[in-house]
Amino acid sequence: MRLTTETFRTLYLEHGPRAQGFFLRMTGYDRELARDLTQDLFLRLWASRHNYDDRRPFRTWMFAIAYNMLKNEYRRRMTVMEYVDNAPKEEPVTDTDHLEQEQRDRILSDAIGRLPEPQKVVFLLRYEEELPLTEIARVCGIPEGTVKSRLFTALTAVRNYCKNNE
Repeated sequence: MRLTTETFRTLYLEHGPRAQGFFLRMTGYDRELARDLTQDLFLRLWASRHNYDDRRPFRTWMFAIAYNMLKNEYRRRMTVMEYVDNAPKEEPVTDTDHLEQEQRDRILSDAIGRLPEPQKVVFLLRYEEELPLTEIARVCGIPEGTVKSRLFTALTAVRNYCKNNE
């Protein structure tokens, strides 16, 4: 498949929000940085469209480049950004079920935020982006067994954190 302007526009409309959501979660909800990274990502994808291998899903190619951009961003800042839930707080709600769910969501976000960057990436690609293990391995440039190992370690850490903070 040749990536024409119209095809690329369609891919941007379909995958842009997912890419921005990935950047948002990986940068600790820095909305401005996530928007900038998303724009840079699609500029890079367009510039390297001749390298696209249509035997692989577009999103695998896209997330591989996005992940490399994040690694470069981390190197530039000389630190790995923490995943922090800085979402605007809503007005207090009296519905206890809703409050309990918010508390569980906050604990889960904290647990994910405490994961080391390699585990956090595979966790988010698997459970937020719903990529299969083979695609995560391609995105991260690691063997599928390493993906499984990192997922197991991440799940164990998240489960333990949530259990201890309920």
